[in-house]
Amino acid sequence: MSRLKEMKNNSFPKVTMEEWVEQAEKALKGKPVSKLNTATYEGIIRKPVYTENDKNDQAPKQLIDQANWAVSQQLYASTSFEELNAQMKMELESGLQFIHFATYPSTEPNALIINDQTALKELFSDISMNDIALQVHAGASATTFINALIDSGMETKNLQGIIGADPVGELAATGRLSQPLEQYYDEMKSNIEWKENNAPHLKTIWVQSNAYHNGGANAVHELAAVMATAVEYLQQLMNRGLTIGEASQEIAFTFPVGSDFFMELSKLRAARVLWTNIVEAFGGDEKAQKMTVHATTSMFTKSNLDPYVNMLRSTTEAFSAAIGGADSINVESFQQGNDAFSRRIARNTHYILKEESFLDKVVDPAAGSYYVENLTNQLADEAWKLFQELDKLGGIVEALRINFLQERITEVKEKRLKDVQSRKKVLVGTNMFANLQEELKWQISTQPIEKNEHAPVKVQAISSLRLSEAFESLRYQAKVYQEKQGTPPKVTLINLGSLATHKARTDFASGFFQVGGLQPVLSPSFEDAKEIVEWVSEQNINGYVCICGSDDTYEEFLNAAVVAVNSPNRKVLVAGLLEAGRHKELQEIGVSDFIHIRSNCYEQLVKIHQEMGLTDNEA
Repeated sequence: MSRLKEMKNNSFPKVTMEEWVEQAEKALKGKPVSKLNTATYEGIIRKPVYTENDKNDQAPKQLIDQANWAVSQQLYASTSFEELNAQMKMELESGLQFIHFATYPSTEPNALIINDQTALKELFSDISMNDIALQVHAGASATTFINALIDSGMETKNLQGIIGADPVGELAATGRLSQPLEQYYDEMKSNIEWKENNAPHLKTIWVQSNAYHNGGANAVHELAAVMATAVEYLQQLMNRGLTIGEASQEIAFTFPVGSDFFMELSKLRAARVLWTNIVEAFGGDEKAQKMTVHATTSMFTKSNLDPYVNMLRSTTEAFSAAIGGADSINVESFQQGNDAFSRRIARNTHYILKEESFLDKVVDPAAGSYYVENLTNQLADEAWKLFQELDKLGGIVEALRINFLQERITEVKEKRLKDVQSRKKVLVGTNMFANLQEELKWQISTQPIEKNEHAPVKVQAISSLRLSEAFESLRYQAKVYQEKQGTPPKVTLINLGSLATHKARTDFASGFFQVGGLQPVLSPSFEDAKEIVEWVSEQNINGYVCICGSDDTYEEFLNAAVVAVNSPNRKVLVAGLLEAGRHKELQEIGVSDFIHIRSNCYEQLVKIHQEMGLTDNEA
């Protein structure tokens, strides 16, 4: 017992920041600790350690009452309304809490076409509107869906959730609106008047950051654009007679959540800080400042390749959303097609986080973390600066008209894509650790958006994409080649020295080619050039070869190896970042190119595909 008492009284000695830096720089062998700093796509510098000195005492002490959230899951128009109705009933019995879908006139891919009461009744057959919660993204206008709801005669007094319009978000995503914005704002006011008497628990405006997020924007862009959009709606509704309290509580928000765990959870927390400041500036009280946040796992980060990795990504993204304080979360299925199995896994992700990880039992779980609090404050500050820039330009619509926001987003998008192509940003299963044995499914095409060239409101659309698309195109090209030729496209790796000496570069080269759908064929471990000549002649090797070995082995007989494999029907690559002078010397004796950690992997693979004839195949 005395030993236990002694242990309780012991404590770690206090260490100053200066002492920590001193020890850290010793471990870094004299390099400054600042070498551990990293820059984010938001222009924020991440430090290796945060302390109490990084706190901002002006930040709200508590942003979230409790990290509990409603389980949402989006429906897609891949089946008939009858089948969707059966699917909804089954999922409501299996833990679904919000029925979530996009509907006409939304141009979101796989939106449901519900433009009259017949379609609505078929979809909700034997499902009482008073027993469910809805999340309906209606694109630029909620009027069509609400009219169908009125005509159906369904009881809506206790209907919960959102039937929301976002004309500015639709404008950003598509570049077109079919009627003037003033008309959409008039419809917003009319829909609010209907809901006050018929569905008082609904919200009818749903500001979406999907267009910005899926277009490659950073968290600062997303926050500023969404807040500027919400302010546009507040002003328009107040101009039409609503109070700030009535207008602010009519608005809900959606944020896709990406794979940068701390940035994304801080984004949701920063959104609440910004919204509180905005509504307060309009004179809104504490109730008016309350924010409804829906989060959805990102499509921008997902891939058609190695789809089970999407399951892991969605789990961490849902974790971010939960810790960030989302009121409801949609976890996307891990593969295209939304089969029952992948939808069940997505739903159960919620309940693992709730029932087994107890995330819903904690009040503002990220509060008190020096790092998260600091990141939240920096995001809020930077987003506020950009919001003010948008305001000076005349607001979100004018900023879109003059391409101000699009140009900012494009800069970040191009940096993201370059980082993926050079593998500075890793996408597991896509640009690193590819599995050539997986069965590739053809990409599912979506219906093109019908463009009205005479639309009264036009801007440059923020096109959506996924980070994985470039590497997916290479894999699909290789698949078509394999189906036509009966054999996969191959690259032969010529290994110099013992296995221990060449393995690192052999593994690197194998992974490099595999992400482009090229199958590496490994040679034995060669100790001299004569062995290479004999083996190559026996194997009848044509096309690309890549020489792999250690720096010492390269000094010993790389030149001889190059000469041994070089021929008019072969392209010779070397794995490794060698000196510039050495490059020139090797190129003179037949080396075509070099692959290494600083390579733009995608660009080099495109060149190889072109020279192998793979680009003649279309997936």
